Amino acid sequence: MTQMKILRYLTFLLVSLIPLAGYCDDVTFDVRAPKTVRVGDRFNLSYVLNADGSDMRLGDTEDFDVLMGPSQSTSRSIQIINGDMKQSYQSTFTFILKAKKEGTFTIPAARITSGGKQISSAPVTISVVAADASVPQNNQQQSSGGSQTSQSQSKQSSDIVIVQSLNRTSVYEGEPVVLTTKIYTRAHLQQISDIKQPDLTQFVTSDLRGGGQLQFSQEQYDGKYWDAAVADIQMLIPQKSGKLTINPTEYEFVVKQRSSRGGGGFFDSFFDDVQLVKRLVRSNAVSVDVKPLPQSTTKTSGGVGDFNFSVSVSPTDVTVDNSVQVKVSVTGEGNLKLLTLPKPQLHSDFDTFDPSENVNIDVTSHGYKGTKSAEYLIIPRRDGDFEIPAMSFVYFNPQQGKYVTKTQGPFTIHVSK
Repeated sequence: MTQMKILRYLTFLLVSLIPLAGYCDDVTFDVRAPKTVRVGDRFNLSYVLNADGSDMRLGDTEDFDVLMGPSQSTSRSIQIINGDMKQSYQSTFTFILKAKKEGTFTIPAARITSGGKQISSAPVTISVVAADASVPQNNQQQSSGGSQTSQSQSKQSSDIVIVQSLNRTSVYEGEPVVLTTKIYTRAHLQQISDIKQPDLTQFVTSDLRGGGQLQFSQEQYDGKYWDAAVADIQMLIPQKSGKLTINPTEYEFVVKQRSSRGGGGFFDSFFDDVQLVKRLVRSNAVSVDVKPLPQSTTKTSGGVGDFNFSVSVSPTDVTVDNSVQVKVSVTGEGNLKLLTLPKPQLHSDFDTFDPSENVNIDVTSHGYKGTKSAEYLIIPRRDGDFEIPAMSFVYFNPQQGKYVTKTQGPFTIHVSK
């Protein structure tokens, strides 16, 4: 073996052992918004945190109308080295704003708590022009930080496919649908370096996959066998009716591939160079037809699903100045987290305190499953017999295609001197 081939062999070993770059541990909180909008335009104001966060506080937006938000979505960057996987999370908090008047306005820094510390974004300045004015073609979203991968450094792959699918393509407004993203590959994946998820601000979203290592197995797709793994599963609850389109998810992979420099001999093919190449892959887009809820003749809770309703009053025989607890509960599966509980009508001779609300739910493919309740503490100030009128809970059952009313009560409380 010549010295040149020995050198190439050693180089191959060194390249194989070089670890891939890790992720930065610094927590960043970036803001993204368009530079220019028209009066009356709706636009997204998004804050991106590269870690878990809570207690999101938006800066003063008195110059804009806040129509919705925050809607939270998460994405993952996954690094696979020798079968071991490391993940970093990114949380995006999106608000939908509407421009009210012309001018140049600055939205102050937003704040969020992450890792026990409060982190601030940069302020963002937006120019609002007249309603009939033109907006520059390059009106890209401005960002206070973070990096973007140049597409010129990546190429669309033919040996990696990303497939988005919905478990249902027709639902009622408020009825959950499941979005699954799957990776099919015939390449030597080294890592997933970037994930750009579609805008899901028209939905309330919850993660069903729960993270963890990607589990690849052999599957047949499009007449060929691939290594396949489920990358993401999201439970989506549509917040408006109509045809809602979910745009493609975009993944950037780092793939190991060989490039030959030899003359075709046996050892030349063995010592081919190994390169790490970026592959940019976009999934398909999917759509769901969301039917509007029918008109109701009574006030509804906004609940969509299958629920049970209960009210308890305890005790019902007390003396003056002793407390009574009234508990209102809804149990079931659907958009439980989003519905409104009915409120009891309480007598004016009772001191009533603000209710203590409790939500105990799990995320399933059929929505939020569990219990949502409110407990009222009331104290009678005079003796007598008092009635809490009957309470009704009205919700829409998509399986039956109609509204369902469930009633509890009335309840009588006897108060002694």
